[in-house]
Order: sequence, then C-alpha cells, then structure tokens
Amino acid sequence: MLTKIKICGITRLSDALDACRAGADALGFNFSAKSPRNITPEQARKIILRLPPFVATAGIFVEHSPEEINEICHSCGIRIAQLHNDEYTPDQARTISGAMVMKVFRPEHDFNVARVFEFAEKSGISSFLFDAFRPGTYGGTGEVIEDSLAGRIFNDVRSSCYAVLAGGLNETNVRRAIVHTRPYGVDVASGVEHEPGIKDAVKMRAFIREVRATVY
Repeated sequence: MLTKIKICGITRLSDALDACRAGADALGFNFSAKSPRNITPEQARKIILRLPPFVATAGIFVEHSPEEINEICHSCGIRIAQLHNDEYTPDQARTISGAMVMKVFRPEHDFNVARVFEFAEKSGISSFLFDAFRPGTYGGTGEVIEDSLAGRIFNDVRSSCYAVLAGGLNETNVRRAIVHTRPYGVDVASGVEHEPGIKDAVKMRAFIREVRATVY
C-alpha cells in the first residue's frame, strides 16, 4: 500500500514547491484565524496557481460557515475541505459543494468509533482524519495519538473509509506509525518545520523518504 502524504500549514511558495519536489501528494492551507499557520485566501490562491499538476490542495476550516468554505474553495482552487471544528454537522458537510469533504476527529481515550460511522452515514462522506486531542486547539500541536487508541480506531474504520493519521508525526516516528495503523494517508505540519508555518526542506525530504520506504 502506497501511503499518501500531505504537508500541512503551507504559508510560503518556496515551501510549497520544496514539498512538491520532495514528493508530497497534497498540501494543506490553514484558514483558521486562530492558527499560527494562518494564511489568507488571497495568499493561498497565489501559491496554488504556481503548483505543479497532480498535487492536491486542502483547506483547513475551523470558524467558517459552509457558505464561506464553498467560496474559499472556489476562489482558491481548494480540492479538499477539512472540517476541524467539532461543531460541524453532517447536514453542514452535505452543503459543501465546492470541494471534497474530510471530517476531522480529535479522539480522546474513550472515543467511540460509532461516531465516525454515524457521521459517514448521515453526511455521505467517506474521508476522515484523526488528529491528537488538545483542548482549544485544532491540529499542529506536535502531540501524538496514543498507540492503543490509534490502533483501535484505524482497525475499525479502515475497511469502510479513507482514514488519515495526523498528530506529532516526523521522520523518526512515521514509519512505526504507518506499520501500526496502516492509514490511507499521513498528515504532517510541525514535524517538518523550523517554526510554525515555516517549513524545513531537509525535514520534508526525510519525512517523505521514510513514508515511501514503509510497506505494509
């Protein structure tokens, strides 16, 4: 299985192109005003217009309404809308027509996987991302999902949806994480940075090299 790779929190064209040259399948742009990796739609559009073909683009949304999400996706060329706020409902997900929808869960130790199946059934979407939980934050924390929790979730959902693993991944732990969870894809932000929003080309190449070398 060839694990897909997304480099998230892109704020600069140079970082975006370095990620593409290293072999990233997708790039993420964080539109949350609360994020240290925040980017405006205008800035994201300028970067996306310069990307090579066949690289997917994802938008991270926390405070935005479905109408705002549709507008940003349309104006920027965003192909995947990641819904990070726990308050997004299946009904809202269905009204997003400007991009494919990926619902994000930040599971705690007692997370009930039935929530994923319920959201999938009510919304019609089949793509989900699982990130480490920290109160009041929505990704990019550098924290990992506990092993037994991640293993349980991915074992349960793998056959019925496209499940992406995020949270504290870097070049030193991603191979083990992939073997343990067998995800459709992995998502990294802080693990390939100098500082929030500023990527490290060497770390990106090392991360992608480790993912590509992992077979399960």
